[in-house]
Amino acid sequence: EEETSEGSDNSDSVKFAPSLAPRIARDPLTQFSMVFSALVHDVDHTGVPNSMLIKENEPLCRLYNEKSVAEQHSIDLAWNLLQAEEYVDLRSCIYATQAEFERFRQLVVQVVLATDIMDKDLKQLRNQRWEKAFSEKVMEESPQDTVNRKATIVIEHLIQAS
Repeated sequence: EEETSEGSDNSDSVKFAPSLAPRIARDPLTQFSMVFSALVHDVDHTGVPNSMLIKENEPLCRLYNEKSVAEQHSIDLAWNLLQAEEYVDLRSCIYATQAEFERFRQLVVQVVLATDIMDKDLKQLRNQRWEKAFSEKVMEESPQDTVNRKATIVIEHLIQAS
């Protein structure tokens, strides 16, 4: 697919991404988030594309505003199951702080949504986040938040490419 002036050609920013690879590889929360996302990304998937679910006016479409219906449904089911009382020990192993909880949740949601390769709006938002993450503009956030934001968007693009 050819990029237009409205799209995002990430070639100028790619030079910044390799420095993230070692950090991503050493971060257990990111690693587990990827494994968890891979396990849950098609939970309860019927094999019917989102476009067909919308066309057939499936009830889930209204719940998710006709956006990434199957993906959002998978996230909700998996997340609700993980929040069950019997998984309190597992949750305490995954995240110990509110910041880790928020990072884990953000990664799972973004990675599973990245599997919706047909949503043009999501692609545009992802490209905008890439531009923001790798721009020369200094962000008012901690160095760790910067690394996390960049790592998340790199992972999203890798999911899209695969």
